[in-house]
Amino acid sequence: MASMWLIGMMGSGKTTIGAKTAEVLGVPFFDTDAMVVEMTGMPIDEIWADHGESGFRHLERRAVRAVPASGCVAAAGGGAVLDEENCRIIRSARSVVWLRCEPGELAGRVGHVGRPLLGDTDPEVALETLAVGREKLYATMATHVIDTQQRDVGESVAELTEIWNG
Repeated sequence: MASMWLIGMMGSGKTTIGAKTAEVLGVPFFDTDAMVVEMTGMPIDEIWADHGESGFRHLERRAVRAVPASGCVAAAGGGAVLDEENCRIIRSARSVVWLRCEPGELAGRVGHVGRPLLGDTDPEVALETLAVGREKLYATMATHVIDTQQRDVGESVAELTEIWNG
C-alpha cells in the first residue's frame, strides 16, 4: 500500500488537508509536530524555549522515523527537510507532495502563536526568509506540487486523493 508525505511551510495546510485526505482514503494520518508534542507533553514553543532548535530537530527526527513506511498520509514539520535523514525517509515514500503557498497568505493563516521561528518580527517577512531557504529543498523532494494559495481544502483533498490512487 502506498504512503504519502506532505511537505511545505507552516500554514500551508499540511495538517488540515492531510488529516482530511487520510480520512477520505481510510488510512492513518501522522503529523510529526503533533507527535513531538505527544512525545514530550510540551507545546512546540516550550520545547524550543527549553531545548532550542537542535533539541526540537532531534525530536522531529525521532517522529519522522516513527511514521510507518506505507499505508498512511504524513505531514512533516516545515523544517523537517533541513535534516538529511528526514529527507531520505520522506523521499522513500511513493508520493511527496509540496503544499505551496505564498508568505503573505501564510502569515494570515499562522500569526505568531506557538511559532518560535517567527519571533517578534513581521510574520510575512519571517516567512519569506524561511521560504527562501527551504523552497529549493521542497522542490527537489516533491513528486507533486499543489498550490494551496486561496484554494478550498476540499479541492486539495481531491487532488491528493487522485495522486494516491494514481
